Order: sequence, then C-alpha cells, then structure tokens
Amino acid sequence: MKTKWANPTKLASFLKKHKSTEDRHGLPESVDAEDGVAVMVHAWLLWESNSEQASAAMEKLLAARVDFNELRVSLPHETASVIGKRYPRIEERLRGLRETLHALYLSRHHLSFDHLQDKGKREIKAEIEGLDGMNAFVAARLLRILFDVHAMPADDQISALLHDQGVIAEPAEPEDIASWLASSVKSNDAVAAMAAMQAAVDKAWQDGVMTRLVRKHRPPRVEEVVEEVVEEEIEVESPPKPASKKAPAKKSPAKKSPTKKSPAKKAPEKKQAAAKKSPTKKTSAKKTSAKKTSAKKTPAKKTPAKKAPAKKTSSKKAAAKKSSSKKTAKKSPSKKTGAKKASARKSRTG
Repeated sequence: MKTKWANPTKLASFLKKHKSTEDRHGLPESVDAEDGVAVMVHAWLLWESNSEQASAAMEKLLAARVDFNELRVSLPHETASVIGKRYPRIEERLRGLRETLHALYLSRHHLSFDHLQDKGKREIKAEIEGLDGMNAFVAARLLRILFDVHAMPADDQISALLHDQGVIAEPAEPEDIASWLASSVKSNDAVAAMAAMQAAVDKAWQDGVMTRLVRKHRPPRVEEVVEEVVEEEIEVESPPKPASKKAPAKKSPAKKSPTKKSPAKKAPEKKQAAAKKSPTKKTSAKKTSAKKTSAKKTPAKKTPAKKAPAKKTSSKKAAAKKSSSKKTAKKSPSKKTGAKKASARKSRTG
C-alpha cells in the first residue's frame, strides 16, 4: 500500500536498527506462549506501555488471582489495586480486558481459543476482531502469535515514535499504521519486525523519549479535563476574600429555586389581580349606569316644561278670577236693584 505520509525505505532501516533476538514475543517466563488467554491478557498489558511494565503487571496478576476466570469477574478498580493505579491508561485497559474475557466466555462458556484451531484464517480473524471490547493492537498480537495470521500491532505510541524517527510524515491512527505495516512487511518477516518494533518502543521508554512523545501526542484524559475545569472555576471564584464572605449570596440560587416554581403560585395572584381589577370594570359599569341615570335625569332639566301646566293653572285661576269678577259684575245689578228699591221706598214715604 503506497501512501504519501509513509516511507518504506526508512521503515526498513528503522527495523534493522532495532533488530531483536527475542523469540518469546516479549512474554515473561511465567506465561505459557501457547496459552491463548495468557497471551491476550499480556497483550492488553503491553498496549500503550512497555515490556518491563507489562511483565511486572502480569506477575502481580498471576500471584493475586487463581485463574483468568477470576480476573473476568473482578471489577476494574479491584484489578487496578493489584497492578497499580498509575499504570498507563489504566481505566481503558482494564475495562477492555474484562469485556474481552467475558465475551470469550459467553461464546463457549469457557476461557479458551481452542475452538478456533480448525478454522480458516479469515474466520479466525473475524471472530477475534469481533469480540466485544477488543482492541486492534491486542487482536493483531493474538493473530500473529497464536494463529500465524499476517498482522502487525500498532498503537498511539508506535505512531508517535515512527513520526519522531521520520518514518511517517505525520502521526496517523493506529489502524492506518497497522494496515501500512502489514502491507510493507512480508509475512515471513512479521515476527521479527514485531519484535524490533517493541524493542524500539522499550528503548524509547528507557531514554525518556517516549514520555515526551506521549505527552505531546496523547489526548488528555477525561478526568484530567474535568479537574482542570474545576480548578479554573475555583481560581475565578476564590481569589477575592470578600467573595468568600459573600458566599451566602452565591447560595442565593438555591433560595431562589422556589421562584422557579413561582409561576404556578403566581397564577392565583394574576387571578386575584384580575379579580381586583374586575371591580374597576364594575365601577365603569356603575359609571355607565350613572351616565344612564344622568341621561334619565335629563327630563328633570325639562321640569320647566312640566311647570308650564302650572302656568296654565295660573291662567285658569286668572280665568276663574275673571269669572268671579264677572259674577260679581252680574251680582252688581242686584245691588243696583237694591238701590232702586231703596229709592222707591223713600219716594213712598215722602
């Protein structure tokens, strides 16, 4: 496979420089090279680590556990207390180790790879790479050591080392590196190339080069990022001493939490406000009635029109007075008749 970012010539010189005579694939003396489960456990310890650390951790696990089935049922933090909590990428390593052991057990209810001995290389590769939690580095070592399937292991530290040595132009994903190595190295030379690659990694750890490369290329852990964020928040909040006195003011959001529920409580207040405002509407209604009453009282303003009949009554009284005057006028002849009678009497007496 030809790539623009890799140099096969520099790879050949790199492998030749770190050629190793190791014939046990870096396994410690206490581990059986034909025990597939032991090889897988050691491969998980060797991933993103070195041979010295992996061998020491393997010895601790074998001394603390009766068999690998007990390792399968142990929780990651229990295993971490055995090999050391400062082991590189301890959480990912032990979680993946436990998941692959459990997946292998569920497939046959037994921790063994014996059922793959009679299968073809493609079937073996598909089944090993398909185990839950399996890592590409671990799968490649299993395929190469146990089943003679052409594969080359690679991880982030190998990618960083090859970039530092000028073999590749830029760091690449471990899957891409493994695929390029498998295409660049012949199948007959794969075991020696894998040993030389691991020897180069071990030497880089001894010289301190790998520590620098890991810090440069490895992404920060999630816990470290969380701790950095917490520290930044503390640095922002803690410096001013008066701020510590104002700490109750920071707790105010907890006191204000009922205010979040206040909308449900404020709903009656709105109703009460609406109820309180409703009399204003009634007053307006009363005002309208008052206006109507004022409109009704307008005839009262026309009371002079009603008094007009009273004027007519006065005219009637005037007519009555006139009639009485007429009557008196009519009665006046009686007085005249009385005067005439009196004059007649006087004439008779005279």
